[in-house]
Amino acid sequence: MSTAQPCTTTRLDYRWEWRPNTDRFTLHDRRGLLVLEAPLQPAVLLDRGETAPGSVRSAALEPSAGEDGDVLTVEYAGVNGADLLTVRVRLADDGVWFDAPRYRSDREAEVVSVLAFAEWTDGVPSPGVQSDSIVHPGASESSAFGPVIPAQLRLDVTTWLGRGSNDCDDIVAAQWGLPVHYVAGFSIEGSMCERGALTRGLSASWCLGLTAVPAGDLLLRHRRGRTSPWLRTHSDLWHQATTGGPALEVGASWVLTVADTYDDAVRDYYRVLRDRGIVRPRERSARQLATLARSQFNTWGAQCAAGTALDRFDQAALESIYDDVRDSGMRPGVFVIDDKWEGEYGLLEHDPERFPHFERFLDRVRADGLEVGLWAAFLRCDDPASHGLLPEHMLCDADGVPVRRGNHDHSYFLFDVSQEPVRERLAARARAFVARYRPSVVKFDFGYELPALVNAAPADRSWGGEVLLVRALELVIGAMREVDPDIVVMYYNLSPLLTDHIDLHSTDDMYLNADEYHAEANRRLFFSSILGELGVPSYGSGGYDWLEMGDIWLDTAVFGPVGSLGAFHGDPRDSAPTGIDIARYNGLAALTRPTPTFTVRPLTPAYLGGSTGARSSSWARYEGDALTALVSRPERLDGSGVARRQHVVRTRARVAVLSRTDDSLDTTATLGLVALDPEPVELLRPDARRVVAVAHAADGSRTELPVERTAQGFRFSPVTVGDGGSPVEWIEVLVD
Repeated sequence: MSTAQPCTTTRLDYRWEWRPNTDRFTLHDRRGLLVLEAPLQPAVLLDRGETAPGSVRSAALEPSAGEDGDVLTVEYAGVNGADLLTVRVRLADDGVWFDAPRYRSDREAEVVSVLAFAEWTDGVPSPGVQSDSIVHPGASESSAFGPVIPAQLRLDVTTWLGRGSNDCDDIVAAQWGLPVHYVAGFSIEGSMCERGALTRGLSASWCLGLTAVPAGDLLLRHRRGRTSPWLRTHSDLWHQATTGGPALEVGASWVLTVADTYDDAVRDYYRVLRDRGIVRPRERSARQLATLARSQFNTWGAQCAAGTALDRFDQAALESIYDDVRDSGMRPGVFVIDDKWEGEYGLLEHDPERFPHFERFLDRVRADGLEVGLWAAFLRCDDPASHGLLPEHMLCDADGVPVRRGNHDHSYFLFDVSQEPVRERLAARARAFVARYRPSVVKFDFGYELPALVNAAPADRSWGGEVLLVRALELVIGAMREVDPDIVVMYYNLSPLLTDHIDLHSTDDMYLNADEYHAEANRRLFFSSILGELGVPSYGSGGYDWLEMGDIWLDTAVFGPVGSLGAFHGDPRDSAPTGIDIARYNGLAALTRPTPTFTVRPLTPAYLGGSTGARSSSWARYEGDALTALVSRPERLDGSGVARRQHVVRTRARVAVLSRTDDSLDTTATLGLVALDPEPVELLRPDARRVVAVAHAADGSRTELPVERTAQGFRFSPVTVGDGGSPVEWIEVLVD
């Protein structure tokens, strides 16, 4: 019988307590409110024999001389009948660190999966993390399943925390945020309807994030109002996690951070990985910085609207889309050609029959002053023989049969990047692709197409699950950077563990969000903006119609480059851009901040609501301590009343205000402004001697606007059309 003693540790942001008789830990915030509670022991599921939790055999709490703080080591005996399990927890100032558990058994068996923080009901393990709300960004590709999930819904569902896969019917389909690699949450003391429940009774938030990429499919299991990360290894199929030898590392390693709000808890998760050297933001060249700030136009929406997507995409369609962009007056910095310019997936070469003048077209784009962007699903392969490869060089199922995936009746294989012949060929194709077409931006797509381990695995089993995507990125992006170190790679991903490979986050395809593209983009940017802490800006591509495009661009202005995939001759809503729409795009594109590392604070955050949570109508961007950009809207997105003040402008207009220098908005001599409404704008600079406001129109003309001095600064009214009748793109404000 264990004589282990309870463990209690207090740090700056949390108080941890673990009791051996229940094997449960609790986490309280600085005010003493319960943040979460959960069992400590994970459930290790084997392919044979008994499945049962162990009992605490010993527990030791030892202080650490380093940054780890107190270290709790718990040994469990009788796990699954007769096995041993060791769990190590480091209780540090910057968070609670859970090392991957170690499993030791004298008998041979296969580890099928590991459910972290598991409870047991009638001999069956189930999720055990108890928190009143779970926050899971990117849980679904649709806003029908939002990121803020009340525990009282008692959902019985499984979602992806990892790279995702679209081949599992038992897991919610997701895309844009994958891999996320973290989950967050918060609790409410007592009834949420009591007086002060959502102010005094609202706990701090937690974030549980990976510290290393595991060799398994990383899921989040929801059941009975509780949640747990679930790592499926399926060693019953692949025999890569077999017991009976030395102690086996099972499960994943995590860090748990605590902060006042869940976006700050995620921000702290990013920061502790950076501060400990686990992730390292890459240094950017001057050319990369310039490309990262360039606005984009992507052909996909226009392809779809015109019925020229996939194999119907040809030279005439491409030229027509480009001509439409140029004729509209839109001035993107990067023209991105989406699927399917290739003749055959895997070769990374254009189809000479459908695109007889493809390279001449790219030269035309560059001659017009634009950079070229190219879409590619690098891991697809139409025909292994085209590469001198065999079917067994593709990802195969447990019977050795290559798996096929499909997109609109087009089926293909997937490269197994763990095999050396594949690595050599794919790297050579990636290098040749960059050398031949010279793209400045590459959109890496469909990483979530990699099959789940229940369906296929690489030949090197240690590369299974989450590791496979990382190795694929290392291979493909590494090869491209050998040819062009300054190439910019764009992908959808919220994980800090991939920031060494990904330069620009994409809010990605919002096709399941008709009628609310702007609301969904706002929510996606709410989470992806935090990547700015690690030097990854976010690209906002817009939706499939023009109705609310201005609001999407306005939000994007503080996060990164604006973009568009709109069609110019009718779209799903039969909408079309006006000259004012195009002018707003050009104006915000001209004002994009070039610095990739920043902090964005939501000024009117909506945290709790299922339909409005994780959104904000207004934002403030900081570079260091300098407030360099601001988006302000007069209306909130919810009724919570949560707000943070800004002291730059006062207006009833929807506006984006950006510093044109490295100085803060309250000290800069030059700033730029784009307004979606004609309401007066008051610049709060009472100490300034003079302010000049100049409207820059699309035809190059300039109109000086009347400026009125006020008690707090200077007021002027934005205009949408200049003196010459041309739409105004942006307003330059000079402060003396």
